[in-house]
Amino acid sequence: MHQPSNEQGFTLIELIVVIVILGILAAFAIPRFVNLQNDARVSVLQGINGSLQAASALVYSKALVANPSQTSGTGSVNIGQGVIIQTNYGYPTGTSISTALQSTTNFGVSASATSATFWPTSASNSAACNVVYTAATSSTTPPTIVTTSTDCS
Repeated sequence: MHQPSNEQGFTLIELIVVIVILGILAAFAIPRFVNLQNDARVSVLQGINGSLQAASALVYSKALVANPSQTSGTGSVNIGQGVIIQTNYGYPTGTSISTALQSTTNFGVSASATSATFWPTSASNSAACNVVYTAATSSTTPPTIVTTSTDCS
């Protein structure tokens, strides 16, 4: 003989409670996800900053080895594989620093002889989410690298 089952499933109230809990969790998770994108862009800026510092130091070292008197004005240095970097006091100029980097994929570059600005292409506000490289202005003043990350949304 077959006995009738007393299993009924979920009540409407239980289903509504679960949906409300999922809605509350989603309300907290979505802003956190957006904040992770902001943090990722800030991390990209920190990576660009480190790359610029390393590239600048390597070009300066190469300039010192190639011709120590070159660090007293403008010149150029071959960093290998036919890549020529224009220098000012042994450091890369604003227009040549991006050439010293291995890759400029996923970030924009705007350069002049005295400075270069780098920003993540995914950032909506490049003016408040960038790294600015300013070329050396004398033999005693190395280039400056300034990171701005006030709005990397």
